[in-house]
Amino acid sequence: MKKTSTRSPLLNIAWVHLISKKRQTVVAMLGVMFGVTVFIFQAGLLTGLQSYFIEKTVNTTAHVHIYNDVRVARPNVLDLESDTASTWTVVRNQKPRDEERRLRNGYQILREIERDARVEGVAPYLGLQGILRYGMSQQAGTLAGIDVQREDQLFHVAENLIAGELVRMETLPNAVILGSGLAEKLGARLNDNITVISSRGVSLDMKVVGISKTGITLQDNSRAYISIRNAQRLLQQSAAYITDINVRLRDVDVAQSIATEYQSVFGYKAEDWKAANANVFGIFRIQNLTVLFVIISILVVSGFGIFNILMTIIYEKMPDIAILKAMGYRDRDIRRVFLLESVAIGTTGGLLGLLLGFITSKIVGMIPLNIQGFVSVQYLIINFNPLFYLAAFGFALVSTTVAGYFPARKAARFDPVEIIRSR
Repeated sequence: MKKTSTRSPLLNIAWVHLISKKRQTVVAMLGVMFGVTVFIFQAGLLTGLQSYFIEKTVNTTAHVHIYNDVRVARPNVLDLESDTASTWTVVRNQKPRDEERRLRNGYQILREIERDARVEGVAPYLGLQGILRYGMSQQAGTLAGIDVQREDQLFHVAENLIAGELVRMETLPNAVILGSGLAEKLGARLNDNITVISSRGVSLDMKVVGISKTGITLQDNSRAYISIRNAQRLLQQSAAYITDINVRLRDVDVAQSIATEYQSVFGYKAEDWKAANANVFGIFRIQNLTVLFVIISILVVSGFGIFNILMTIIYEKMPDIAILKAMGYRDRDIRRVFLLESVAIGTTGGLLGLLLGFITSKIVGMIPLNIQGFVSVQYLIINFNPLFYLAAFGFALVSTTVAGYFPARKAARFDPVEIIRSR
């Protein structure tokens, strides 16, 4: 009975304090609401775009990419043959050894990787730079020589086609699939004939059998798919010539360890998908930190607002505090009154912020924007993860409670006799 009798009066006192200062109370609630709204919208927006980029990257690029890294420094022959501790070797204008990018025994390596139970699929790749010409228009691009069936198994090439059919890549001898951005730059359409010229001066007349749009802007603007045999013809190489092996794993989270293992076993550079996109993920981390600091700043400002409002209420309600203590209310009861006020502000502002954040995210997510960045999207991708809403509400409640604790403790320490004397 005692618990019930003390709780109701404390709530009534806190309510009277809040409604007696309506303007300050509303301002404090709005501060909390705005902080929670910004938290939800920014977190949903950034993580939505990041998740979309990661999904596109995982689905359109190799989980592990094996290639011959010709940029790696090779030891000097003279240094290997001489005693560097007692001999100085000076060679001026040294010419680096010409080294091909091809993988020696590439298909043998591919077959060994294919037997790995952790691997979902593996495909050969022959990349080269070339010039694509259509009428008077010409564009430099990356020619991706692929094994059509294996490439489709790994990266779902057929699903990314916005025009044409993948089967024509196998039925037509000189077929090419253009990235959507590259096709637009050339002005080429489905079934048009274009000329492809390699760096060795070899040219092939090819028919456009498809237009691909992966959503990765860089790929769509520069890549053209051709058969691996046509790529070998453009480079005047044999059927065993490949430059890369792309591996798709059953579990993408183990890509880094598998890449390290393959590099040690096969002696070629093996790069996992996270390392290949390290620059982009670095930008994502900076974005997340920036947004976090902004949100914390907003909630801290809201906390100071609550602190000031409660301190104002305390000094204006000092006679009430003296009367309450004279009536038998203890220090902890007075402290609870002001903590209830801060919790009420935080809870109301937090709930309004959750609602406004959800509505704002929904509305913005329906606005067509046609964004061209790392990825191309028609609409903003918003992540409505419930954890964001719980975290935002919890953070708002904690910050307002902490902001209200110090004024509440100060109010509880007032001596009623001193308050009456001062009046």
